[in-house]
Amino acid sequence: MGKPTGWPSLLQAVRMTVISRSWDGGELNMGAREEFEAAEQKLLAEFGLDYKVKWVEVPSLGIKARILEVGEGEPLVFVHGGAAFAASWAQLMARLKHRRLLAVDRPGFGLTPYVDHHRGLRQMAKAFLDDVLDGLGLDRADFVVNSMGGLWAFWFSLDKPDRVASMAQLGSPALVEGTMPPFPMRLLSVPGLNRVVYRLPSPPVLELMGEDPAKAPRALTQAFEAARKMPDFEPAWLSLLEVCLRVGGIRVGFNTEDLARVQTPTLLIWGNRDPFGGLQVARLVAAALPHCRLVELPEEGHLPWVGDAERCATEIEAFLSAPVS
Repeated sequence: MGKPTGWPSLLQAVRMTVISRSWDGGELNMGAREEFEAAEQKLLAEFGLDYKVKWVEVPSLGIKARILEVGEGEPLVFVHGGAAFAASWAQLMARLKHRRLLAVDRPGFGLTPYVDHHRGLRQMAKAFLDDVLDGLGLDRADFVVNSMGGLWAFWFSLDKPDRVASMAQLGSPALVEGTMPPFPMRLLSVPGLNRVVYRLPSPPVLELMGEDPAKAPRALTQAFEAARKMPDFEPAWLSLLEVCLRVGGIRVGFNTEDLARVQTPTLLIWGNRDPFGGLQVARLVAAALPHCRLVELPEEGHLPWVGDAERCATEIEAFLSAPVS
């Protein structure tokens, strides 16, 4: 007799229940962890990145954050988007010289342990970035951010303006006014239904994000596939979407009035193929920010450095040398 319908999902649920998670990433499903680490190492090696792994205490959340460190010099902190991980910045990091590059795994992604986003997303964002800077011994830093990492940086810059020297926002910042997440992502915000939809076949993440898969390194695609298999990924991703979205649109956002309060010098690098909103939205966001420079990339999507890392690196270095006043 064959296995009953739903058997794989049941087995997965049981396995997820019995997995023990230590705060430094110790007792995960080792098969998934080892696969992800191997994919990450391959990606970083492809771009010649000699990196160190740091674990930083995040006392406000009761976890440790995992950080990839490359190079020396003035600190530059990278905060990835919703379903990504620290090493997804590899193409860009390889082109930024003379800096101490610090790429963070956000809670539940990469190897930083899961924290339920329902406990308060804005408070989590502020506390996490505050504790990470403390753990790294930094009073203040420049930031490179994408999507959800961009929203976290905006919130942090309002709450702790003295700690954010500047920020380069690559792709649409998550949930900023004028943007609209794609419908499949909004469908994943419905509790219960999202666990069914999540298991349905879907296009590769880079394609969903408006990028040309042919321009992306195969090692990056493989790392995204491995990251999705990590046991913390599903609860982290779905709880994040439940908090942020509804089927009809955005539940938690960053409106025009919020943008007008941001005093941090900001670089926007925005692609017209961004599925959250194209260049018309980018211009509205840039106009609302008091100290902003907008770089338009008509052929790129939500992860513009994947398609044009050289241009993104050039713009970031120019911005860091002379931030907008």
